[in-house]
Amino acid sequence: MIENKENNGFSKNNEVIDDAVVAQEENLEEVKDDNLKFAGKIVLVVDDILYVVKSISKILRDEGFFVLTAQTGLDAIKKVEQYSPDLVTIDQKLPDMMGTKLVEEIRKIETGKKTKIIFISALYDKDKIKSILHLGVDNYLLKPFKKSVLVNTIKKIFNEE
Repeated sequence: MIENKENNGFSKNNEVIDDAVVAQEENLEEVKDDNLKFAGKIVLVVDDILYVVKSISKILRDEGFFVLTAQTGLDAIKKVEQYSPDLVTIDQKLPDMMGTKLVEEIRKIETGKKTKIIFISALYDKDKIKSILHLGVDNYLLKPFKKSVLVNTIKKIFNEE
């Protein structure tokens, strides 16, 4: 099991998962705060808990992102098909499907094949985190996380394009 630290997050490096999952904050470079660079980027926030959706949405809007929201997997799929978001944040437990299933469904959509995905969950099992990263997820953040970790993770993903 992975220790629960308030600001943990995990990512894959160069498409290879190391034996140990590396804490995201250790790998994050400070990203220059340049909100204009991210204007026009569409982020879809998917979580069944309304206050989580609202909190993440506010953080991202304040950073200059255009934010869409969904509280079910089916709604998220429709919005990916309709709006082609640049990035989707996905919670593991949704009322109609698991987040892992949603990742698979997004990857089946033509515009979803290149969509960046951040999996956000309170799931601390190292093996399950590795299997989620192998689904084609760009990053994994553990709940709870600090605002700066979320923002820097997203900016880093877009800066790597």
